[in-house]
Amino acid sequence: MTVAPPRIRVVKVLSLGLAAGALVASPALVSAESAQAAPERTAWTASGPTGTFSLDSDGTAAPAQFSYDMDPAGQEQLRTWSMMTTATQDSTVTAEYEWVGNHAWCDAVTLLDQVIDSGSDRTTTSIIDEGPNCASQPPNGSFTYSGTVTFDVSAGDSYGFELSGQNRDLNNFLRGTLRIGIPELPESQTITFPEIADTPLDAGPVDLQATASSELPVSYASTTPATCSVDEGAVTLLAVGTCSIEATQDSAPFEFDPAPAQTQSFEILPVTTQFSVGATGQATIGDSIAGSATVIPASSGQVQFAVYSDELCQTEPVFTSTAPLSDDGTAESDEFIPEDAGTLYWLISYEGDVPSTSVESACGDLQTVVTAAENPATPAPTESATPPSATPDNPSTGEQDAVNAESELPRTGAEGAGTAAALAFALLASGLVLLMTRVFGRVRARRR
Repeated sequence: MTVAPPRIRVVKVLSLGLAAGALVASPALVSAESAQAAPERTAWTASGPTGTFSLDSDGTAAPAQFSYDMDPAGQEQLRTWSMMTTATQDSTVTAEYEWVGNHAWCDAVTLLDQVIDSGSDRTTTSIIDEGPNCASQPPNGSFTYSGTVTFDVSAGDSYGFELSGQNRDLNNFLRGTLRIGIPELPESQTITFPEIADTPLDAGPVDLQATASSELPVSYASTTPATCSVDEGAVTLLAVGTCSIEATQDSAPFEFDPAPAQTQSFEILPVTTQFSVGATGQATIGDSIAGSATVIPASSGQVQFAVYSDELCQTEPVFTSTAPLSDDGTAESDEFIPEDAGTLYWLISYEGDVPSTSVESACGDLQTVVTAAENPATPAPTESATPPSATPDNPSTGEQDAVNAESELPRTGAEGAGTAAALAFALLASGLVLLMTRVFGRVRARRR
């Protein structure tokens, strides 16, 4: 018994039991959601020298099989049989074969070809070509061959196998059986790969959730290694930009054809910046004021500071300053010295960089109230509550009054004039009284 090396794409040797098991198991593993109509099994036909063969099974209910028995076969005459079927759709068909027989006994020859008839074109590919051999050399005597063949066919193509044999022996017979097992091809397998939302750079890793309708494992690979990588079903985000992930389904021979690969792409976004700002709140004309900002996560770039005199920040700023972020993500403006009293309104913004978003404070969230400086008041003189003690140079209060009375001089100037005027007024009034008295006296004397 000899096994000849296949001359076309042979995947592996499987028993007919695997093929039969695939017929039962494959449909059960297919997701109904993605299933398409499975191709119907087509009948196989056999041909050859009349009366030398029988079609044991046409393949619609069990693996296709035919047997041949030709005795006498004719000395050194090549005899040929075929087993063919017709494709109902464009497809790739994988067929398992097993050829068991005996071409007695010397100068035995075994030939097995893969055949595709497409219209008037025939394609023939040799699978087995052994002999003529004798003396226990293959295929002398009994033989067994098995393997797998793949047919790429279009709808309407006729495809299958041709087998031939000859010998040179007194026994002079050719006998054999060809079994062909085509597992039920499953419905077209698919991969369901949900969309991946755009994700900030600092929000990874991102889990992948692709599934195969065959329930077989799904593998992933990054097609944009500069921005992302994949490890054990999770995406590691490396840089801002587009990340593309390809999902593929692992395959199992004779059970599932590989599903078409699926790709999902999403954007890796700059980091959302957390921005806190501050500024001098109270100041006096001539004092210096300044603004500050903190960016989290610490990044690079510039912070712009602007001060306005209107609460909408629409006029020309009265002060501007730009400062780079330090390593710890902070920046501080230059100092500004206001010249007028009033309320100043700050507008502070961060320009962002590749991994961080730009951000800006609202006008007027920060205010600096500037007031005018107050002039200091002159203190009023105060009197001592305790009279000073009397000394020769500082006499007591009574003694001082006496001294003042003795040393008082006549008043002059405005104070003296006032006193004289009062005296003159008193004398005038007295004179008027006397005059009126005399007038009244005369009037009374006349009346008498």
